[in-house]
Amino acid sequence: MKYEVIIAGASFAGLSVASKLKCKTLLIDRYDIGSHQISACGTQTKTMEMIGCQSSILQSFNTIAIHIQDQIIDIALAEPFCTIDYKKFCELLNMQNNAEFVQSNIIDCKDNVVITSRGDFTANLIVDATGWEAKVISSLHKDYFDINMLSCGIETEIEYADDKLRFFLDKKLHKNGVGWLFPAGKKSRFGVASYVKDSSLHKQLQKFVEKDFGLKIADFHGGCFCYCQKQPTKDGIFAVGCSAGQTLPLTGEGIRRSINFGLYCGNLIQQIVDKQISKKEAFAKYDAFALKGRKQYSLLLRWQRKLPTLPIWQIKLIAKILSCKLASKYAWEWYKKI
Repeated sequence: MKYEVIIAGASFAGLSVASKLKCKTLLIDRYDIGSHQISACGTQTKTMEMIGCQSSILQSFNTIAIHIQDQIIDIALAEPFCTIDYKKFCELLNMQNNAEFVQSNIIDCKDNVVITSRGDFTANLIVDATGWEAKVISSLHKDYFDINMLSCGIETEIEYADDKLRFFLDKKLHKNGVGWLFPAGKKSRFGVASYVKDSSLHKQLQKFVEKDFGLKIADFHGGCFCYCQKQPTKDGIFAVGCSAGQTLPLTGEGIRRSINFGLYCGNLIQQIVDKQISKKEAFAKYDAFALKGRKQYSLLLRWQRKLPTLPIWQIKLIAKILSCKLASKYAWEWYKKI
């Protein structure tokens, strides 16, 4: 079947692209929309308000608490963050498009034809928003992603109330990553992530939840993100979100960027459809927009690699500096431009 646009992937990035399109569009995902949460689902409150999904917010925060072994350092947030209900968010954002949806696995892509387990679909414009695997582009370029450049995390949601976003930098818990506690209304999301390949995350999460909080681990979910920023257009295909390595190193923040890049990409695609700009112009604009923060991205990646080697006193010193309002505001202004 022929479409003007095919979007592979129907989560933060793919739904954001679709929300800007007024043409014949197909969304493809292997899971039903909103049914497969792998993210901790924490982002800026402003981002949710900007796209009209604020009713998916479960809890808002003005403070991050950094736990460094025996010390807790509070950092005031320059802008409020929130945790969201993933299913509700996806439903709200999906209501903003008129796309058809097919639940199917991506098998291959050849000559503007996306081959799936539910049939073949054709479009002049294709968006890959399938996550770190970049299933569409990787079917054309096997070396598009590097499996060794992944951070992975695992999370469980348990009844537990709190009023701060919490991060745990404790080498006894995890030598090459972080732990977190994200309150989400009556429940909280407990998770651990590794910056390097690690097969013991489930054991670490269980120890974190049971030993440190006296709670029992519940059902868990997890996922990976690529911390290698990649060319966001390839062979006439737009890559958005984690498919283009747009999740940030060190912090693992991806929702805000997936949405922002998705909205920008969607606007460009609609301009192509309306014959306001050419494909070549749109690809050049998207490349420039998506790669404008390369220096900052590279700096975060260097800090990600350096963090496991830092002595505890240095980590505490950095956290204390960031606890000063002026320093935290400056850091945020630098960070949010990426």
